[in-house]
Amino acid sequence: MHRKACISRLLLPLSLLAAILSPSASSACGYHDDVMMARGLLNWIYPDALHVLGSISAAVAERRLPPPEPTGAGPDLFGANYRKTVRSLEHFGRKLPSVSGETPLPSVSLVLIEPMLWTRFEMDTSGLHMRVHVTGPEPEDVVLVSGEAVIGEIASGRLTFGKARELGLVRLYGPAAKRALFLLACAPTEARQSKPMTPAAPVTEAAIPDIPSQRKTDIGRDR
Repeated sequence: MHRKACISRLLLPLSLLAAILSPSASSACGYHDDVMMARGLLNWIYPDALHVLGSISAAVAERRLPPPEPTGAGPDLFGANYRKTVRSLEHFGRKLPSVSGETPLPSVSLVLIEPMLWTRFEMDTSGLHMRVHVTGPEPEDVVLVSGEAVIGEIASGRLTFGKARELGLVRLYGPAAKRALFLLACAPTEARQSKPMTPAAPVTEAAIPDIPSQRKTDIGRDR
């Protein structure tokens, strides 16, 4: 009886994980679907990832970030918000370091916490390649968790990546050595782009990662 109870307790989380990682769930995106389940799994795989939401709220209250723009009750049917986000992601990608000497940097997967939109920036010797609305990160990627307004401010040059990380507006996960390599490569870029952070004026293209083979305890986290 005790053995059966233990097996039942084990099978329940596994069945829940399988349901969440099903094709229908793994293609969810806030521009088209509800994302509450995807956010819950994100926080399970990447501990404390949802703390980014609190940091964003605090930064908005302190006028470090612009307030969120009003959105309709339904999905972004006409794609205007999606297209605007893709433009921000493109500008953000141009600010990422792509090569350190002759060594390609780790690829980066970024998830925007509000719509749960995943974008992958692939680094190689020919430069950086961006793919939007991917199903999640590859196992060896550096994973960034952030928000739409944060990426928009970094893309515009009003906020540096280092300052965003300091304020908890960006969290990093993935293999420790690759995170360190990525941050080291970012340092010269930060030095060139750094400028005082001023209050932001209001301003008038995910799913949860399909990596069931990874255990939460095996994934590096930013502290």
